[in-house]
Amino acid sequence: MAKTAPAGPALTVEEVELYPVKPRGGLVAFASCIVNGCLYLGNIAVHTRLDGSGYRLVFPVKVLPNGKEIQCVHPVTREAGDLLLRAIVTKFEALIASARRDEDVASMARQPGGLHGDGARVS
Repeated sequence: MAKTAPAGPALTVEEVELYPVKPRGGLVAFASCIVNGCLYLGNIAVHTRLDGSGYRLVFPVKVLPNGKEIQCVHPVTREAGDLLLRAIVTKFEALIASARRDEDVASMARQPGGLHGDGARVS
């Protein structure tokens, strides 16, 4: 059962940074962010959902020599998890859209006529 957030100041997520990786096993990027202007969270893995309906976050774990995993950091409330997911996915989707626009522009530039005119060369 998910815990509810205690009464207090609103949670903020800022300075989201993304580090895309070659997609493998659902992993598409790593993210970092600043929470409430005073807590850095890093090495957050961004994965596609198993059913393809969006993304999910996987938080860092420490693997002990015996193979046991210990959670290092993770949201303890549903609200905090949802806020982190929204902030990171919003930034990730903007990054993907920007890359697609850049690829579209590059593709148009390679076509006859390029981005400007009818393809006539000026000497």
